[in-house]
Amino acid sequence: MLIKRFLTIIAIILGSYASYSHANNSSESYLDYAIKKVEQATKSSQVWDGPKEGPKLVNNKKIIFVASDLRNGGVYGVAKGISEAISNLDWQLKFIDSRGSEIRQGAGLREAISFKPDAIILGGIDALRHKAILAQAKQQGIVVVGWHAAELAGGNDELGLYTNITTDPLEVAEVAALLAVVNSKAKAKAIVFSDPNYKIASIKARVMVDTLKQCSTCQVLELKPLALDQIAEKMPNTLNTLWHSYGEDITHFLTINDLYIDYAIPSFESRLEERKGIPLNISAGDGSKAAYKRISQQQFQLATVPEPLYLQGWQIIDELNRAFSNHPPSGYSTPIHLVIPDNVDDLITSESSGIYDPKNGYRDVYLKIWGGE
Repeated sequence: MLIKRFLTIIAIILGSYASYSHANNSSESYLDYAIKKVEQATKSSQVWDGPKEGPKLVNNKKIIFVASDLRNGGVYGVAKGISEAISNLDWQLKFIDSRGSEIRQGAGLREAISFKPDAIILGGIDALRHKAILAQAKQQGIVVVGWHAAELAGGNDELGLYTNITTDPLEVAEVAALLAVVNSKAKAKAIVFSDPNYKIASIKARVMVDTLKQCSTCQVLELKPLALDQIAEKMPNTLNTLWHSYGEDITHFLTINDLYIDYAIPSFESRLEERKGIPLNISAGDGSKAAYKRISQQQFQLATVPEPLYLQGWQIIDELNRAFSNHPPSGYSTPIHLVIPDNVDDLITSESSGIYDPKNGYRDVYLKIWGGE
């Protein structure tokens, strides 16, 4: 499975998608392809497409969630989904918050192991950076499930992960870039922002670049490296340099998450005051409340690709139960959902709390699986 996913990454990075070959297709037919992919990604998921069968609940389990930082909206949303799911079970749940520190993450994992739990959940913690500690957990028979703990979804024996839960980052990156193709009618001239310090960020950026290059009438003006921890400091000068180099030629900014757009707002506002145009902005990840507000107001951001955090929390509990029952992981990965002005209002109601939460009945399905019905 890992070899297959690795080959998939290589194929996409080389620009050789099986679903579309730029070599023998016109920009017009590529636009048709892009439109179909974008339309599919913007639909609300009303039908459960995940597992419908699995082992009956194994009782009396002790779980520890080690969070990279519970102030992070994604980590907090998954933690809330896990708490919601476990409230229906007789399992015990404990949280350890690393508060954004890699040193505290290591300490938190060691503390979690010392409690001798049945399982540890990694909430946004890079498993590779804590491989030695996770090996200790494996030696003690502790099941480890990750959320954004590795680059791709699925199991990873080398890192000691029974499975890793994440939306497919390759698909996220592709659909974000395809939206720029659709929105520009295949005439996009884009800047792609990425953080070179994270491999997954580099992969997503490379996919966005190669997706745009499949459009013969589109142009990637620049792949711009900008580390996440330097955005606040460097974004103003970075944008000034880009305005100087490309000016009004830039039609789109494509970013690996919403944070880049957050810190670009002052520059955008200055350009509007000067009656200058600003690019349309698309984020290949996140789905923050600030992003939803911008998209709803159709100001400064065109789209983002959020993850169904509560659903992923429930899935994590189901995956743990499969592990306790000596079953393989479900292999489920949630489909891509592209949030645009036409569908963003579903996410900013009081009921949704700003979380993309598919109305596909997943809670009832999981409870039915665990009840053995």
